[in-house]
Amino acid sequence: MSLHVSIAGRPSYTPFPPRREPTGAPDTASRPVFVIDAGMNLRFSNRGAMELAREGLGGPDRFTASDKDFVARLHGWLKRCQSGSVAGETRLPLSLRCGRQVAIDAVHLASIDLFVLTVDDPESAMDRKIAEVSEACGLTPTEERMLALIVEGLDTIVAAKRLGIAPTTARTHLQRLFAKTGTARQSELVRFVATYVEEPR
Repeated sequence: MSLHVSIAGRPSYTPFPPRREPTGAPDTASRPVFVIDAGMNLRFSNRGAMELAREGLGGPDRFTASDKDFVARLHGWLKRCQSGSVAGETRLPLSLRCGRQVAIDAVHLASIDLFVLTVDDPESAMDRKIAEVSEACGLTPTEERMLALIVEGLDTIVAAKRLGIAPTTARTHLQRLFAKTGTARQSELVRFVATYVEEPR
């Protein structure tokens, strides 16, 4: 929020304009975060974390995962961390129910004896980058879908089939993507998305 001083001398608050939601998939903007105690009781989870429930991660009251080996490794680290026998940070690999590989970065907040778990999901990170590029470059919804397929590694013929459009139309969308992003080849376009940094607002 920005602060303005009114004529009467009292401050008034004017909110910044709302940010446009990405046109593609559901909200992927928030990186999943869980806060748990040593007993794996869930103290906090953000929107991104709650969306992982269908992948077998998290829970209403306790932090759980469908990958039982991961749960055992995490529980062991929590106990060793509390006793002071290991460092207060770790990174644990995890297979979600759908088979997607992610990593959990865990940090012990010793002063309040809680643990912050963040999910590092390369697929979601790329989805966020695609949404950011789409917004910054003014892509149409079809161009954004085409961009996602190109980033996935598909050529224009397969992408055209996925989108239900003619290959010539897919090539036209690709040319527009090149023009809007200042790139000239598909590999350059993928690199542009992967390394894109959103301008500060």
